[in-house]
Amino acid sequence: MVELEIQILSSRREGLLVELGHVVVANGFTLLRQRVYQDHQGAWLVMVVRGEPAKQLGIEEVLATHDRVLSFEARLLTHGAVTQAATSCAPAIGSAPVSISPVGPDVQRVESMLPQLARDYPKIYPWLLALEHEVAAEAREASLLLAGRRTGVWVFKRDYEAGGKLGLADAIKRIAVPALRSLVAVEVRDRQLHMQDSPMCPRGGQSGCKFFCGYLEGMLGASSAPQSVFVRSLHCRSNHGTADCVLEVSH
Repeated sequence: MVELEIQILSSRREGLLVELGHVVVANGFTLLRQRVYQDHQGAWLVMVVRGEPAKQLGIEEVLATHDRVLSFEARLLTHGAVTQAATSCAPAIGSAPVSISPVGPDVQRVESMLPQLARDYPKIYPWLLALEHEVAAEAREASLLLAGRRTGVWVFKRDYEAGGKLGLADAIKRIAVPALRSLVAVEVRDRQLHMQDSPMCPRGGQSGCKFFCGYLEGMLGASSAPQSVFVRSLHCRSNHGTADCVLEVSH
């Protein structure tokens, strides 16, 4: 389990804790403690929440894009002894306690870059390449994933929201593929997308497919029914020497 300290700025205090507390619980986290206060900027909500590491990016994305949130920041809190049954990370009996602190995205750097992405979209590669070099190496993929999700949600709301909800197959064909083609050449084969010559994935370099995974998850999660959409990289030309990068969509 991980604990996150989340700081949120909103324009008004009324109902803020109740509304965002429901969001926390709905996304599989437990609210441990909270504080609400007012200053000249607006209403501040500080929450400490606990949940599964795999759900960290999801709750950060949902809260950061909530219509009541003006500013969002999250940081991972480390623990002392952590006990978890049936896991390869569990310490041997009699060993010293260990600290488990999974590295998430650099939320602050991603947030600071989003206005530039929106301004220059679809010419966003210089910003993404800069992000790769600015964040810590261990936070690189998670930061690209978060940037992709936030960008995908934003593009859907800007260009496609009026069309309503679609089934996943239709959402891939009518929304995801046209939107993705504004960034990279792509062919769709069932639920696999083959990207050609991705600027984020140079041969022999580091894979940037996490951005596109997040981009599609954000866009398809907002556009399709059901909303639980997962995208994984099957092959990347950076790592596998293949001609294309191949992403697979599932739910």
